[in-house]
Amino acid sequence: MARKRIQSATDQRPFIMVYQDFLESELLGTHEKLLFIVLKKFANSKNQCFPSLKKIADVTGMSKRKVQDTLKELEQKNVIAIEGRNRTDGGYSSNLYTLYDFKELWNAGSSDEVAAVVDEYEDKRIIDLLESKGYVVTKEKELECEPTKAHTQALELNQYDMVNTTTNSKKSQYAERYTIEQIRQLYDYEYLIQDNYIRNEDVETVISVLYDALNTTKSSIRVDGEDKPAMIVISKLMKLDMENIKYAIGKYHEQTERIKNVNAYLLTILYHAKEQSYLDLMNQGHTNGDF
Repeated sequence: MARKRIQSATDQRPFIMVYQDFLESELLGTHEKLLFIVLKKFANSKNQCFPSLKKIADVTGMSKRKVQDTLKELEQKNVIAIEGRNRTDGGYSSNLYTLYDFKELWNAGSSDEVAAVVDEYEDKRIIDLLESKGYVVTKEKELECEPTKAHTQALELNQYDMVNTTTNSKKSQYAERYTIEQIRQLYDYEYLIQDNYIRNEDVETVISVLYDALNTTKSSIRVDGEDKPAMIVISKLMKLDMENIKYAIGKYHEQTERIKNVNAYLLTILYHAKEQSYLDLMNQGHTNGDF
């Protein structure tokens, strides 16, 4: 009688890395943890993925409406970031999800603490990006949370001192926090101007608006008719990506009424671009019966 082969105890099936501090954290509920794990299933080495709502619903066993609600809860708790994406024909594609998954986050006691941890992570990501492109970044001062009026005035918005080591230019940079070249690098300028659906003059105008806002010496910036602490505005603008820029340009051209102050109008669109693009995608899903 032939002996039966004994299968190795080592199982080589695909698996998902789930950390114990995540499982033990009280920050997320049951559905939120399940959805976060499913997003990790699709995530790349940068902890980013873009599965469709249908795919997520199929894997989790949730309805599309429940998936959308749970995604929003994860975003509100600052453990994921959601960015709308557009196809080359101008239509909407699946969202891009960025997952934040590190020890300090799961050990945080509240959503506010998580937000502070994520902001620190995003600051480091931006600094690493600039340094990889040849810049030396020295962080001189840092806000603990939302700046007070006295704190904001004391900082005079000179949060970063950046020196471009890729050139030998001796041009003084005392009057600017970020050079135009640094801003172009940060927002993927070269890719934006290569997009056949965007006019180069639109990209230049947006870059100019961002340059003025990021280099302001005022303690507040007027957005949507309201004066907001400049550091808060700058922080939100620094987190925009290429898709957010494209969305803002598209929204600008949808405006049919005469715009008195183009720069102020564009700044308002840019300030709300990340959140508004997601809401627009939600509304489109509702119209198409995805709920």
